[in-house]
Amino acid sequence: MQFKVPQKIDIEDRIVGPLTMVQFVYAVVGGGAAYLLLNTMPSPLNWILAIPVAIFTFLIVFVKVNGRPFGNFLKNLLIYTSSPKTRIWHKGESNVRVEIYQPRVAKTTDLYAGKRYSKAEIEKVAEIIDKRGRINSPPAN
Repeated sequence: MQFKVPQKIDIEDRIVGPLTMVQFVYAVVGGGAAYLLLNTMPSPLNWILAIPVAIFTFLIVFVKVNGRPFGNFLKNLLIYTSSPKTRIWHKGESNVRVEIYQPRVAKTTDLYAGKRYSKAEIEKVAEIIDKRGRINSPPAN
């Protein structure tokens, strides 16, 4: 049984022409605000207020900065400008407690470190190992 796997799910659907639903809503709200300002204010003031609203709406709807929507760029710009740029360290007490311990050295217990073996003892152990090797090894041809 085969199923269709959706492709490009991170791309928003185009609703009206090249506009996504969010872009269309921004365009309608911004265009409506610019239209209201143009028709309700007195003559020189209406152009002074309507043109920046129209430009801002155009930026939000159509402009992308580094492949990201202008709204994300504007949000990041506001966060960057409002956050402090200089970090100041104040010496004093903190909630973090740091303790430094001397590393423990493990004692090696070598049972045979100080023991001395005679030649006879070494030959006896070698003979035992040789006998075990002959028993476990296959016969020679």
